Amino acid sequence: MKKHFLFIFLAFITTVYAQMPAKFTSNTILDMMNISAPPSSAKAKKAFTPGEKITAYLKYNNESCIDTLKQLGITIRTVTPSVITAVIPVSAMEEAANLQGIDCIQTSQTVKFQMDSARVATRVDDVQAAKDPIETPFLGKGVLVGVIDGGVDFTHPDFYTSDRETLRIKRVWVQGDNSGTAPENFGYGSEYKTPESITTKGTDYSYFSHGSHVMGIAAGADTINNPYYGVAREADLAFSTFESIDAGITDAIKYIYDYADEQEIPAVINMSLGTEMGPHDGTSLRDIMADEMAGEGRILVGAAGNNGLVDMHISKTFTLEDDTLFAGVAFLEGFSGVGEIQVWGDEGKSFKINVCTVDKETMRPVYKSRTFDASKSFSGSITLQKPFDQSSGFFSIVTQTSPLNNKPMAHLQLGIDEYKPNKVIGLIIIGEPGTTVHAWANENYCCFKQFLPNMDIPDNKFGVCEIGGTGKKIITVASYSTKTEIKALNGDVINSGFPIYDIAPYSNHGPSTDGRMKPDIAAPGSYIISAFNSFESNNISRVSKGTWNGKDYFYGVYQGTSMASPHVAGIIATWLQAYPKLTPDMIREVLSETAVKDAYTGDDNNNTWGYGKIDAYNGLVYILKKYTSQTDIISKNINNSWIGNRINNKLHILYFKPTPATYVNVYTDKGILVLSETVKNKACGDEYILDLSDKEKGLYLVTVISADKKETFKYLNNK
Repeated sequence: MKKHFLFIFLAFITTVYAQMPAKFTSNTILDMMNISAPPSSAKAKKAFTPGEKITAYLKYNNESCIDTLKQLGITIRTVTPSVITAVIPVSAMEEAANLQGIDCIQTSQTVKFQMDSARVATRVDDVQAAKDPIETPFLGKGVLVGVIDGGVDFTHPDFYTSDRETLRIKRVWVQGDNSGTAPENFGYGSEYKTPESITTKGTDYSYFSHGSHVMGIAAGADTINNPYYGVAREADLAFSTFESIDAGITDAIKYIYDYADEQEIPAVINMSLGTEMGPHDGTSLRDIMADEMAGEGRILVGAAGNNGLVDMHISKTFTLEDDTLFAGVAFLEGFSGVGEIQVWGDEGKSFKINVCTVDKETMRPVYKSRTFDASKSFSGSITLQKPFDQSSGFFSIVTQTSPLNNKPMAHLQLGIDEYKPNKVIGLIIIGEPGTTVHAWANENYCCFKQFLPNMDIPDNKFGVCEIGGTGKKIITVASYSTKTEIKALNGDVINSGFPIYDIAPYSNHGPSTDGRMKPDIAAPGSYIISAFNSFESNNISRVSKGTWNGKDYFYGVYQGTSMASPHVAGIIATWLQAYPKLTPDMIREVLSETAVKDAYTGDDNNNTWGYGKIDAYNGLVYILKKYTSQTDIISKNINNSWIGNRINNKLHILYFKPTPATYVNVYTDKGILVLSETVKNKACGDEYILDLSDKEKGLYLVTVISADKKETFKYLNNK
């Protein structure tokens, strides 16, 4: 009876899909079908019924369709200029896809987390110590650091001001908790907006510490255990969990930026998250939405991923002599479940694909599926015929020309009930001469392996993860080692075995498939000590503790690009303090001009290190010298008299000709005079420094008057 229902449901979905091949992306079809496993499998997902709902991205070209979507019972979450996140009833999918103004629908995919010598290596210590020519420490004051993660201890003293008087976490959104009030305009999860409600909540998840560790690196003040403080120690903090799917991350980005807009402050968001699934060219809807939300004073930083030691990629450019890619698929030993693979071709071209099983000892094929044309729309679930002795297996496949980039693709889910190591699953891909295909495996479940001599060799190239790495405005971070051995509180010695100052072997490599250099920069990720979640009972990786208000708070060690990414996010927060209008392109310019090149990185930019190792100090000096000069001048009639240069909340006035007397008046934006000074006998090349650092934070108007000239400057005191 169950098999009969499955057949009927699949037939229905396949029919729907055949009617609208251009409107759904592959994972939409996979989610709408019961194709993750046959009913007999222990890992089978249940089929969606018409009453159920799917979280999805919708690409649109006309705002008028939004109201129509709402009338269909669709819940709208985040809206950017061309993409929407929404919750769609399965029964409304077809009607939504047929709406005028809807280009395509892409359902959400699951994502995973990507995981003081580091401060010295990045020169954060020089920034915090105000090394000359920096006149004051830059600690992220007046900047919002957003973290999208899980496992944060909201009560940890790291997230208070250094005097432990004020909680710096200003907003918390726990998306999976519906016990409280949902944030406005989102309609799900629970929002916590006051110090009392945030600390009472305590933590989002008590079983791990990833989020605490990440937030501590980016902005921990470490008020109880001084060696382990973070980068932007005076920044405000906002935190959001996510629904384990990428649409939740998109909503979290919008949520954090909305709060920054409300406070009128710049913001940088860290996302130590990612997925292997996607075209890796910046055309996925999650990448488009992220790019549309990033911009001036709105920076996204992501982890490159931790699959550098795993062959989760394979590719081939076909020729007349060799038009076939033969890839072996390896599952984890003892694994029982579902592995995912995506294959992408060239725009406007096609390839053909089938699945086979081979006996490793005899090297004889046991089974070969029908051949699928990737450019033609198909979706279905097929049983593998005796691939594992008497065990059963299956694969589900969706093929289509993607509406996002006009590339043919195939999305496969491979399932086995029992792993038999003497059998091998293989993919056979045939393409036209001159075309290239790329395939990625979900390394949580499977990877590629050359089991047989005639199989192609996999690699770890083009591996930078989606979400953290492939968006065109996301700053993507690789990991290198600054510490290899640490002693835990329980006496265990933890040793990575990785060479110090070299790239961490797990750090993912680029480029993107559209030819962009990825990652953008490298930062310390092994080993890193930072805040741990005190609600977590696991103490294996704890290396230090302190006590506050009668409670023990811990610091522990993790490694990964998850740890490298928040170093960069925290550094960018200090840069935003210096110049709040920084854009992603400006950040890349700073990185290209100031990143460290050494014997490990090489002299040229590359797809392992990006621009090199981040240098917080030289980056800040570069920003102060280039981007703060003359940026706040209202009147530009300088005429070789003087210019304004705002550095460290001080207005530098440079004289280009001898001036007997200058009258300087400072007004608030309400027109109230707060300072009046007379400056006498300045020669050509002299400089006068107007220090307003003791004034209240805010906007001021400065008039500079001489015998023949009056200049007006806008001065932002962002102390």
